Amino acid sequence: MRPNKISYFIKEDEWDEMLENAIESAIDNASAEVENGVYSPFQLEEMVDKNYAIATTKSFLALTYSSSANNLSAIIKDNLTLLPGGEDWKFGKRNK
Repeated sequence: MRPNKISYFIKEDEWDEMLENAIESAIDNASAEVENGVYSPFQLEEMVDKNYAIATTKSFLALTYSSSANNLSAIIKDNLTLLPGGEDWKFGKRNK
């Protein structure tokens, strides 16, 4: 990361290593929360498509480079509805 007075700027092509580390950490943390901890990190790792998760994350990050701050929130919400379960989320439905 490069210092930029009060924040850091990460170039669009510099996210890969950080995302790899973040997904590993997220799986470990999620194992305590998903279905009240019924899955181990090893089981969750088998269930998660890391490549899809990273590609999806990168597409959202790309929005921050190409969209204005004024409409970024709306664009992100629209894109979230395209993900699995996104329509249910949009209309406040919960899976049971």
